[in-house]
Amino acid sequence: MAQLTVRKLGDDVKHRLEARAARHGRTLEAEARVILEEAAIGEAVPVWRNEEKGFGDLMYEAFKDVGLTEEEVRRFNRGIAEINSRWEMSIPDFEAADFEEANSDK
Repeated sequence: MAQLTVRKLGDDVKHRLEARAARHGRTLEAEARVILEEAAIGEAVPVWRNEEKGFGDLMYEAFKDVGLTEEEVRRFNRGIAEINSRWEMSIPDFEAADFEEANSDK
């Protein structure tokens, strides 16, 4: 179970919560828990399933056995070079020998 600490809660708010808790026959902690649970009803909860594959994984699996011809690789590299010449920020060459050394200090 998770824990939550509320800092800088005004004394008047704490006293009103204690009064509300007493009316409902609960402790202050139990009352705060009920309030939070009711406030969270209907909120979307992201679902992360470890067994689900992401888009990148699916694309990799679909195309991992499809290779580029030498001409396609040259055309791709020319396209990247053209993009890099037009932008202030360039697409890194991950296959360059100096890539890891040049970028490892960031």
